[in-house]
Amino acid sequence: MNTSSSSLTIGVVAKRVGVAIDTIRYYEREGLLPEPTRRASGYRSYGEGAIAQLRFIRRAKLLGFTLEE
Repeated sequence: MNTSSSSLTIGVVAKRVGVAIDTIRYYEREGLLPEPTRRASGYRSYGEGAIAQLRFIRRAKLLGFTLEE
């Protein structure tokens, strides 16, 4: 599997950040994470920016912030 900065799968992103795949999908639905581009197969394709955003959300939650905040 290619793990270049612009073509990470949702599973790779979830492992690198330490969250569940369903959590990433939830954050997309709630608008906390932009919807990723899709490969020809329909699979989501993430860049390194998504990892940074997810890590920021996790840190904010650990500090006591709600998702709404």
